Amino acid sequence: MTSAPLAAGITAVMATMTLAPLPATPVDGVTPLAFDQVRLDDGFWASRIRVCREVTIPHCFKQCEETGRIDNFAIAAGLKQGTHTGAAYNDSDVYKIIEGAAYSLKSRPDPKLEPYLDGVIATITAAQQNDGYLFTYFTPDHADERFKHISPGPKHELYCMGHFIEAAVAHFKMTGKRTLLDAAVRLADHIDSVFGPGKRNNVPHHPEVESALIKLYQVSNQPRYLELARFFIDQRGHTDARPSVTFYGQDHLPLRQQSEIVGHAVRAMYNCVNLTALYQESGDPQLLAAARRLWESATQRKLYVTGGIGALGRGESFGNDYQLPNGSAYSETCAAIGLVFFAHRMWQIQPDAEYIDVLERALYNTVLDGVSLAGNEFFYPNKLLAAGEPGWGTARRSWYECACCPSNICRFIPAVPGYLYGQCGDIVYVNSFMAGTATFNTGHQTVSLTQQTAYPWDGSVTITVAPAAEADFTIKLRIPGWARNQPVPTDLYRNADAIQPTVSLTINGESQDIQLQKGYVALTRVWKQDDVIALNLAMPVRRVVASDKVADDAGRVALERGPVFYCFEGVDHKDKVFSLVVPDDAALAATFRADLLGGVAVITGQGTIATQQADGSVAGAATAITAVPYYAWCNRGAGQMQVWMPRALDKADPSPAAAK
Repeated sequence: MTSAPLAAGITAVMATMTLAPLPATPVDGVTPLAFDQVRLDDGFWASRIRVCREVTIPHCFKQCEETGRIDNFAIAAGLKQGTHTGAAYNDSDVYKIIEGAAYSLKSRPDPKLEPYLDGVIATITAAQQNDGYLFTYFTPDHADERFKHISPGPKHELYCMGHFIEAAVAHFKMTGKRTLLDAAVRLADHIDSVFGPGKRNNVPHHPEVESALIKLYQVSNQPRYLELARFFIDQRGHTDARPSVTFYGQDHLPLRQQSEIVGHAVRAMYNCVNLTALYQESGDPQLLAAARRLWESATQRKLYVTGGIGALGRGESFGNDYQLPNGSAYSETCAAIGLVFFAHRMWQIQPDAEYIDVLERALYNTVLDGVSLAGNEFFYPNKLLAAGEPGWGTARRSWYECACCPSNICRFIPAVPGYLYGQCGDIVYVNSFMAGTATFNTGHQTVSLTQQTAYPWDGSVTITVAPAAEADFTIKLRIPGWARNQPVPTDLYRNADAIQPTVSLTINGESQDIQLQKGYVALTRVWKQDDVIALNLAMPVRRVVASDKVADDAGRVALERGPVFYCFEGVDHKDKVFSLVVPDDAALAATFRADLLGGVAVITGQGTIATQQADGSVAGAATAITAVPYYAWCNRGAGQMQVWMPRALDKADPSPAAAK
């Protein structure tokens, strides 16, 4: 594999690949029920969405004001004097927050947020150049440097432009206003004038613009945007006539040939989203085959038990197979969000519960760990072990110089109800459980489903079915992997206890056989007004162990209850977390504490604490232990934390020191 000389100010490279016309055969898959068709009642997710609306989004907009991110647009537009401040890619944070604000306004109108958002949008669109170009780092300063820093030394123009287009599409769909969308069309047309067959053939250093162009195609019905997305996707890995982004940016092989997930974890996930999005529009089986291979590589050999991905801080990247360190885990919040995006796309194509099992694992653990309960502090990496010293990944911060994670949280949390349901013809999928009501159409029939549940703390779910008139259709109800003795849909992790959790299902009080099809039980009948489905998923405390191939977790156990993984914090154990042992025979029980961490189920029991004896030996003494949900750690101050606990004294530290 060769590349062109890497020279500063590289001139345009002409594309050499000739692409056949894209097949116009979109794939018929599952259509997710849009989040704005789901009204949540008070409960776990309604509370998190409210905090995002009332705290996180305003907080992040304020940070963008204070750090000059919004002023950069005003300066580029000539509305203010000054020069660009901050990182070249800072525009993207503003765009992601706009996307989240648009989602939030759709769910709950806000007389303060809407005019503020309109003002920010006016400033942004004023910064757009006459030819459609929009990137404040090179406008007005260094205008002659446009698109000369794709790679090496990327400034991430196309990444920012992709987030702008995504925000514009979301804003149009949520509000009906065209201001951003019209600007996005002008920008996409400008990109199309620069890149493509016979023009420049660089690929984005950070995949993002590809799926954004596909979304723009879907609302505009302009095939050139789909073709440009396909061009960028197909160019990746063909590096004879341009600088390579290397394996770090998934540019080491053509995408259809890739089998191992490598490089920067967020880039890798967005790249996989691009693959699946293009497959949905084209039906190209090679794209799906590659996506499936990359899915298996990520989830079967490189997935943290908390649903995090990306083991190495160096390059924010994947490590080797089974290389999953805990204290140095990177597990970036954005990467977990990307895994949710990827899993959801795969599920739309192939509605198998394995994808939702992984999605739920990431959602309730690593994604939620990325934002504090108060909504105004964040984790960028999500470690599984912390020594107690405040630092990178061990103390939450109100903002980051590279603020991709806080801004990504802004656009992700309001859209969570959109992962709950799906529809394919007369089949309705229920993927997970949140109190609230969803409304959809099956055939010529309007149907509502109303859930009552305290999930994830309680596995009791009641679903009231209300068709406008009697109707024959199928409801496919997911039975989560954690309720089937399968923490993840691979052998990477397994339950280490002999518990056989019970699952029961009734319709109008009549017991139903549970015959699973790809993790779902199919309920087909003529549904009537106020038919009631009652699902009961037992939620015992479960012990989970890792494959023997994961050296860092040898001799250790993690605790799970329902979809939630747990950790031990120093604040509950007098800063002696690393002396604790959770023996295999220790009795463990769960109790809901409304007064703790916003209301959580905690796990308590009798464990062992290792102590150093005068003769140098190590002895164990009984001690009370308490585990809290992993996502909620570091909300009572920075301190010790550990997910993977020793099962015997030989793995414990009798004189706790800095974690290794």
